[in-house]
Amino acid sequence: MAGPRNWVALFLMGAINNLPYVIVNSASNTLADSFGQKNLVGLVFGANVALSVFVKGLNTFFLLSVPFAVRYVVNGCLMLLGLFGVAYAFNFGFALACVVVVGSTAAFGENVSLGMLSRFPSHMINAWSSGTGMAGLLGGSIYVLFGCTVGNGQDKREKMHNLTKYAFLMTTSVVLIYWLAFFVVLRLPREEPAVDVQDDHKHPSSSVNDDTAPLLQDTLPDGSPEGSVISGKESTWLRIKRCLRLTVYLASNCTCLSTWLGVVLQRSGQRRSITWDVRNCTPPFSSAIRLRPCVQAGVFVSRSSVQLVKIRRVEVMTGLQFINMILWVADVQFKVIPVYLLPALMVCVGLLGGASYVNIFYMLLHDDRYPARDRELCINITAMYITLGIVIGTGVETALFTTLLKND
Repeated sequence: MAGPRNWVALFLMGAINNLPYVIVNSASNTLADSFGQKNLVGLVFGANVALSVFVKGLNTFFLLSVPFAVRYVVNGCLMLLGLFGVAYAFNFGFALACVVVVGSTAAFGENVSLGMLSRFPSHMINAWSSGTGMAGLLGGSIYVLFGCTVGNGQDKREKMHNLTKYAFLMTTSVVLIYWLAFFVVLRLPREEPAVDVQDDHKHPSSSVNDDTAPLLQDTLPDGSPEGSVISGKESTWLRIKRCLRLTVYLASNCTCLSTWLGVVLQRSGQRRSITWDVRNCTPPFSSAIRLRPCVQAGVFVSRSSVQLVKIRRVEVMTGLQFINMILWVADVQFKVIPVYLLPALMVCVGLLGGASYVNIFYMLLHDDRYPARDRELCINITAMYITLGIVIGTGVETALFTTLLKND
């Protein structure tokens, strides 16, 4: 029974870990507007990822020897602190500081959980990644539903402030489920997992049956033997350096995809969103329900797909996502894509992003190329690049839409 229990636990932990982060992004317009800072909404997005690279680096390079239980307790406490802080924020600056805390807990929890997955059979990445995809659907939908209760009367700003307060207070309750999932439901293996009978492709050079070969199967481009276990003593720095070289291919794909996805979602989708007439919804919420659910649906489906479809050539998805970025950015200016196609195209954005995420970490957990003793470090390094890509993407989209596309 440990298998189903662990799947449920990891799914819940993935969903709850990302839920506050998603709700902050969904609430960004409302949060800024409730303090009379509508033009500073970009600061909310920035605050949500401001310390993500730092906390992921902290976990990767200094905290891997700390028990998982300690890290989850501390992360949950900080999550509560951030959520309560946003709910009771007395000014915009304090709210931003609390958003930094909320975003940092999502980044830190992701690295801790992905590292912990190195102790489980590799297919269990499907549970965690599916949960993170569900967080996107739940977070955006919950906040939009709350938002539709806000009218356009004279007390609109006060209503928005109350909406933010109660939405974040309600979210605090999920931290208890987060802890229960880890301490009560999850059965953490004490040793390295046995070979997964569902996983029939252990290394790029292994032979496989045509009927079970992963989609787009190929060897990794560099083909280097760096994954072999190093004999003798190895300093911490040399180990980190070796793992950085070992993960550069997958990490660069994570960075690229996160960057393109950030550019596409944060501005291009907003500029070319569909105007739907939603009764009683104020502008911040009507914009949120245009295209965001489409990309989140794509992310959820593809992050839940690795047990059915395995894709090794993740650079193909990186290339397709780059084409997506060019297409969306160009469409902001030229408006050539028919409106009725926008939702389907945004679903494709989500499918590519989610599939890349789950397949990259599946390979890190599964391939013999990554030594068992180094898996947790390799996974943490790769996860750091995701956040780095989001930060770079935020800068790129800000530069684009304050210069070349300023008037579009």
